[in-house]
Amino acid sequence: MKIKQINVVLENTAGQLFELAKLLHKGDIDIRSLFVTESREFSTVHLIVDKFDTAKRLLKEHGYFINEVEVFALKAEDRPGGFMKILEVLKANGLNIEYVYGFGEKSDNHAVFIFRITEIDKAIELLKSGAVGYLTADNVAGKRQGSSWELIDDF
Repeated sequence: MKIKQINVVLENTAGQLFELAKLLHKGDIDIRSLFVTESREFSTVHLIVDKFDTAKRLLKEHGYFINEVEVFALKAEDRPGGFMKILEVLKANGLNIEYVYGFGEKSDNHAVFIFRITEIDKAIELLKSGAVGYLTADNVAGKRQGSSWELIDDF
């Protein structure tokens, strides 16, 4: 359920993101998810890639400052209130969200959210428990009955 994410610190100047993408391309690494946060001088690029260890090694070899964190992905119905229902469960159980980012998949009417949560194990166990409905395993870690959300295992 946990997904390893690489965070890369870049100077906040033109061309830095291009150079990062070019390096990953040369390493035959597919970017599965990308989110950039910025400050005046630096940006942090949050990456989920198909070849985590290779990307980590390559970035270190080329002098990038990186760290790795664990996140999880949740697929929810893309409709008003879908995201709020997830937050409601997390809030009710006292879980702090450090950050979350997402995107919609209009082809199947779902949105995918990537969560960085202080107590990730507790969050995952909560979402796997009967507290949010039963879970199955079919290319995802589980699905809440009533088609509200799924934990994504193969992101």
